[in-house]
Amino acid sequence: MSKSRTRMRIAVVGSIIVGLSVAAPPFSNAELTGSVKSSSGKPLEGVAVSARADNKTYTTTVYSDQNGAYFFPPLDSGHYKVWAQAVGFEAGKTELEISSEKKVPQDFTLQTLPDFHRQLSGGEWLESLPNESPEDRRLKKIFNNTCLGCHPANWILQNRFDAAGWGKILNLMGNIDRAGLPVAFSAVQTSVVQAYREDLVGYLSRVRGPHPFPLNYKPYPRATGEAAQIVVTEYDLPPGDRPEDYKSFIWNRSSSDWSEGTPSQSGAVLAHDVAVDQEGIVWFSDDFGLERTIGRLDPQTGRVTGYKMVGEDGFAVWTERIAVDQKGNVWGVGGLKFDPKTEKFQRFPRPSPPAAFGNLSAVALSIGGVGEPAVDSKGNPWFTHSSPDGAYRLDPNTGEYHDYRAVTKEGSPYGITVDAQDNAWFAQIAVDRLGVVDGRTGEVSEVVLAPLEEQVSAKDREIGARAYCCPLTSGVGPLDRKGPRRLAADRKGDTVWVAEYWANRLAKIDIHTKKVTEYPLPHLYSNPYSVAVDKNHMVWVNLLNLDRVAKFNPFTEKFTEYPLPTLGTGTRHLAVDDRTAIPEVWLPYNRLAKIARIQFRAASGSP
Repeated sequence: MSKSRTRMRIAVVGSIIVGLSVAAPPFSNAELTGSVKSSSGKPLEGVAVSARADNKTYTTTVYSDQNGAYFFPPLDSGHYKVWAQAVGFEAGKTELEISSEKKVPQDFTLQTLPDFHRQLSGGEWLESLPNESPEDRRLKKIFNNTCLGCHPANWILQNRFDAAGWGKILNLMGNIDRAGLPVAFSAVQTSVVQAYREDLVGYLSRVRGPHPFPLNYKPYPRATGEAAQIVVTEYDLPPGDRPEDYKSFIWNRSSSDWSEGTPSQSGAVLAHDVAVDQEGIVWFSDDFGLERTIGRLDPQTGRVTGYKMVGEDGFAVWTERIAVDQKGNVWGVGGLKFDPKTEKFQRFPRPSPPAAFGNLSAVALSIGGVGEPAVDSKGNPWFTHSSPDGAYRLDPNTGEYHDYRAVTKEGSPYGITVDAQDNAWFAQIAVDRLGVVDGRTGEVSEVVLAPLEEQVSAKDREIGARAYCCPLTSGVGPLDRKGPRRLAADRKGDTVWVAEYWANRLAKIDIHTKKVTEYPLPHLYSNPYSVAVDKNHMVWVNLLNLDRVAKFNPFTEKFTEYPLPTLGTGTRHLAVDDRTAIPEVWLPYNRLAKIARIQFRAASGSP
């Protein structure tokens, strides 16, 4: 190796260490580096290269650059499994020893994989479905709006069924929600699914039925440039009832081999939300766990500690969404508070809780509300609720609640944030509106999103008006809905940002003029779910259907998409850690019992 090339590598590694120096795991000085090329000898950029030590509960992944070169941050000594993979190629795998202060070279030559359909993300699957005729485009949109409210498309489309099989799946979808609860919990789901049942059965049994159908698989280009300059650490989560069992949900897939397809979420739905406190500790809500209400992840060690608030049935009180206040307290839905200093829970019951949905004490309804928390500048948590529609604010000093009713009813509030002037904003997914509570006067107004006009027929508009019959939703939407979901305010600016789930857009709203500006995401079937804004005003969006996270730069109005190294993550939330020089991004893998941290090399995470 030439001296100039050696100096270049040292400079690159040095910049990596500087960029990742804050809150990084306790690494030694061992160095793992190498190159990735195809069997023809061509360097491959954007290839995910992952390393996992036998005695660790987390995996580290980097991506190759334009020369095919990859560089890991310093790793602890130990025995490692290392693998490299990209869509369209067989995974390259090896095992090696890494010792302190020793350079370990490892090159990969990837062989072409003729049949790579199981490696595709949900968005790539939808891009690969027929799109030539107006009816095909309509059916694809029906599938997107009706079947993908809770999971990515690749989990469904990697399989084949005949008409009877697809019909049974749709019958099941119409009778339970993602928690397995009866459809009475969300009757709109039955209505929409049934309205399109015959269309969907015919379409799915044609394109993914027992008989061959010619699909032109369309993988996205691999990450390049800035998008490949990241380090992703994926932490395994143990189940709440077996806190030392970190391997329960690996499914013997320690390499997360994409060619095996998207795994089932059965038993692995653990982390729904994440929040980072002032000390860099990561908190997560346990989605449907029976023995853990919230969890604590130490990024330095990967260790998870669970905390349980016992419900009336003896199981853990469930809290799907969380936020951390200025004092480090963790707030959950319905007025649930956890003090990390005392490790004690406190509940603030509402005097008049929303209408009951049966004996569901393991669900957040048992503590008086649904919806996620957001905290204003005074430390008061805000929550959304659907019965009645609107928001409420808690004064934690007095335990007093203040209710704010939405202008438009039956809108299914789905996300809340507090802006720089302490106004509370909540999304109404069912009616394409945003409620706004004036922080000074308490007056409630609303922002109406413009109708979704393109490629929506009069017939489908009529179905939407007829099928959307009730206030609750389980992520099923008529074709003319944009579906504003989880939103975030720029607390140092004048904007609120909203994920438009079914429209595949990011909306910017001026908090003074209420002007709405919409930005289409780079890929049509991204399904943006949640938004976060960092200290540099960068807007981060998790893309449920792509296994990616996007950064939107409001100054250049450009998106950058960063890949995740695991398939079928199903992320529903994300958080930014502004303590570090370059903000870091945290994502819960809702389907796969993991939490990921994205760190940015050089200036890739900066404005």
